[in-house]
Amino acid sequence: MNDERRTSNAERQASKLLRLLLAIVNVGSRLAPPSRRREWRRQWRADILHEWQWLTRHPRGAGDRAGLFVRAAGALRHAFWLRLHVRRLEMITQDLRYGWRLMVRKPGITAIAVLTLGLGIGANATVYSWIESGLRRPLPGVVDPDRVVVLDGITGTRDTIALSYPDFVDYRAHRPAGVDDLIAYTIVPMSLRIGDESQRVWGQLVSGNYFEMLGVRAGLGRTFAPEEDRTPEKYPVVVLSHRFWERHFDSDRNVLGRVVTLNSHAFTVIGVADAAFRGSEPYLSMDLWVPMMMQPTAMAGDRLSARGATFLQTMVRLKPDATLARVQADLDVIGRNLAATYAEDRDRSVRLYKMWQAPGRSGAVTLPSLTVLMAFAAVVLLIACANVANLLLARAVNRQRETGVRLALGASRRRLVQQLLTESALLAAVGGLAGVVIAFWTTKLLSTLVPPMPIPIVFEPSVTAPVLAFTLLATALSALAFGLAPALQHSASSMLSALKASAASVTASPSRARMRRVLVVAQVAASIVLLVSASLFMRTLRNAQTADPGFSTRNGLLASIDLAPAGYDEAHGRAFYRDLLTRVRTIPGVEAASLAYRVPLLFWTTGDMRVQIDGYIPAPNEDLIVDSNRIGSDYLRTMGIGLVEGREFTDRDTAGAPDVGIINETLARRYFGGRSPIGGHIRVGTRIVEVVGVARDGKYTWITETPRPFLYISALQWFHVHSVLHVKTAGNPGALVSAIQQQVRTIDANVPLFEIRTIGEHLQIATMLQAQLAHMLGAFGALALLLAMVGLYGVIAATVAQRTPEIGMRMALGATRLNIATLVLKQSLGLTLAGVGLGLAGAFTITRLFKTLLLGVSATDGVSFVGTAALLILVSLLATYLPARRAAVLDPTQALRQD
Repeated sequence: MNDERRTSNAERQASKLLRLLLAIVNVGSRLAPPSRRREWRRQWRADILHEWQWLTRHPRGAGDRAGLFVRAAGALRHAFWLRLHVRRLEMITQDLRYGWRLMVRKPGITAIAVLTLGLGIGANATVYSWIESGLRRPLPGVVDPDRVVVLDGITGTRDTIALSYPDFVDYRAHRPAGVDDLIAYTIVPMSLRIGDESQRVWGQLVSGNYFEMLGVRAGLGRTFAPEEDRTPEKYPVVVLSHRFWERHFDSDRNVLGRVVTLNSHAFTVIGVADAAFRGSEPYLSMDLWVPMMMQPTAMAGDRLSARGATFLQTMVRLKPDATLARVQADLDVIGRNLAATYAEDRDRSVRLYKMWQAPGRSGAVTLPSLTVLMAFAAVVLLIACANVANLLLARAVNRQRETGVRLALGASRRRLVQQLLTESALLAAVGGLAGVVIAFWTTKLLSTLVPPMPIPIVFEPSVTAPVLAFTLLATALSALAFGLAPALQHSASSMLSALKASAASVTASPSRARMRRVLVVAQVAASIVLLVSASLFMRTLRNAQTADPGFSTRNGLLASIDLAPAGYDEAHGRAFYRDLLTRVRTIPGVEAASLAYRVPLLFWTTGDMRVQIDGYIPAPNEDLIVDSNRIGSDYLRTMGIGLVEGREFTDRDTAGAPDVGIINETLARRYFGGRSPIGGHIRVGTRIVEVVGVARDGKYTWITETPRPFLYISALQWFHVHSVLHVKTAGNPGALVSAIQQQVRTIDANVPLFEIRTIGEHLQIATMLQAQLAHMLGAFGALALLLAMVGLYGVIAATVAQRTPEIGMRMALGATRLNIATLVLKQSLGLTLAGVGLGLAGAFTITRLFKTLLLGVSATDGVSFVGTAALLILVSLLATYLPARRAAVLDPTQALRQD
């Protein structure tokens, strides 16, 4: 009996426990989202019952009840999680569906908004792809490029000079603990003969550890071995670039071991570099690489043992835990030791730069331009967002009753803001997709602004994963920028006023009208900033194209000559040059002809020489380094360079005659003071150059550079196998190309002409950066102007619609059409003038930030400021014409009847 009683009590307690567990599940179901509530309760009840039945059949002791309570508590946690996440997800999904229906229902507004956002986001994605290609990944194919930095020589007066090979060897041998390794290289044009055909190629003369330090493997064959970096001219081997191999060897895998002729010397192909690797200079694509020990073959003269021969660019790979500052301090110690040991290194040291900061390198040159473009692309996006915000504010007029109904049904303001921001995010997403499509089309746009150049410049931006990530970020920020203000305005309506209001009265809301006017004023102001900047760079381009580069010849030809493939020595080379000039000068239509090693305004060539000037005592830490060029007879007259004093070179200034030189005005003023430089002497190494002339200052590397000391030396006295033929013509220079080529073939059919171009085409290279900025900012300015005018038109048109009853009343009381049109135009002009005032003030401040990029025009140029303001006012009046005309022709009777 007692056993039965105990069993009955146990069953009753178990039954109560089961009911308690099921009650917990029922309570939990109240926490679950309504759409999931029934299914959730059914599943959890079944789970608890199943667990209960299993434990009844397989009792495990006192822990059974605790386990069941833990199970029931898990049900509560699950219900709460669903409440927080699933419900929110369902609301977002519902908002997305509703937003999509709104977009489809209003295709016109949707198309305008998507196109506007697509243009703004696409402009930013395009410019970022240029930055990402040239600055963020300047060395494709290099392992851990962020740890590779530039090492430049510096003096008391120069912040970037090349290093000599002995200095490079010393710095590498004594490299600090934070440095993995150093490499040295220089860019050299060479002549490559394959069979009977010669062609100009661009290669790099590199230290033996070049590929190893950069982490670049050969795609085919091998790179340089350690023994090929020890003995001069012992191992004539070459590594081809992947592109060059594809283009000139048809991707023939049997190229390994093939012998090619470089500068009339046989070289053996030992490898093809990885396809991604282009070289160690951003924007340049090298054709091949040869070891440093082949320098006498690749370049004239022996520079491997001369500590004063500075011709090498140097890079350093830092160890993972090394800092730039610490390594710089260690290198300073090495530099001081070298300066104390060698006279050539006196007053010299080195400085580390990140790739995009190194002076004179392509990254540092393009950084200011790309920064300006990125900033103004962001301004275009802001204008686009303001335009879309105005569209959303206008669309909100027809949704006030919907808002009232939602508020009446219990929706909170937070819920309304969430819905409106979700709709904005959907609109921004579609605009972002349009921006990506536009970016795919426009990433190559900058390449079309690069003129044909002798050096192999490669600019290949693309829509990569980082660009897509940036586009996603820009899209999200855009959604907030154009969606937040309309969402807050729209959700602020009271339920009663929203249900009662008509469209006209809602539009008349002071806060909403004020917001739209503020957005238009901001658009106009931003457009002014862009247009003023574009005008300044347009004027800079015009000034650069008309600037005095120091030479006046415009009708002329330039053609490169390389005597190395034909095996010329100095004596025969001088004879070839004299014969060539004699023949070319007799061609009808040729006014003058000469030779030079360098062409002015080629930013990748330098001719630095360390000199001593008799009679001049250098200041402490002053290193006398001047730029130079080797020129032939009659060069100044050929190029139209004025001779201030003395004479220019003649055919008598050749080997055996005393070394002579011509200096520019800046060198004469700085180092000769008030005395005449004619007859003065300049020491270059062990040679003494007598000054025989003073030439006008010119532009030697950049069209924007300030005058600097320059020395011309005789090309026949300082012979080099590479030269550029300069020809001044009376008429069309292109018509004389075949005649000049015929004269060269008459002398030697094995000497071809390379890189033939007119001086006019060459000057396009000098103004390339200015042209790119002017054209791109001009496009951005035109786009900003269009967007601002669309926004202004939308506001004025909406205002006319809002004030229709008022306009009808005015006309009924005697107002003429002119009075009505003037009323509308005055409102438009007021907004425009406010934007113009703010924009001019902003432009006055912002343009000063890039004044170093301007040439011949002030950052506060009055013509640009006044002209842009007048243009914008005129265009705004044109944008207002249609709304003003529509208001002027209203029927007063119909206008008064409108609610």
